[in-house]
Amino acid sequence: MAVLFGLLAGLTACSTSVSVSPACDDAMVAAEHETGESESAILATLDECENAEDWIVGLQAHPTAGSFTSYTRAEAINLLDIACIRRIDAVVCIDAAEQGHLSFELDDPRLPELQVPRP
Repeated sequence: MAVLFGLLAGLTACSTSVSVSPACDDAMVAAEHETGESESAILATLDECENAEDWIVGLQAHPTAGSFTSYTRAEAINLLDIACIRRIDAVVCIDAAEQGHLSFELDDPRLPELQVPRP
């Protein structure tokens, strides 16, 4: 009986897991391998992931992309909030604003000067 319960619990955990889009996953891996103090790779993930949820789950799957060894959901959302300050027009940031994840408005007049140009 315990084996059956363990098997069912494992199947339930597998069926509820959220996968990361391939482009987001690749971008997070690239960010994990970025050396130095540059933020370009983590900012590039904002263009490659499909939406805020994809980005959050991608960061949790590849935490060293954001320089930690693990991220809770709240920590991932906090990093997303910070990253979006630098790239307000990214699809992930627009979705994050719609989901209520950002602590600022995308049309804040102070933000344009903080934008990081794309390579």
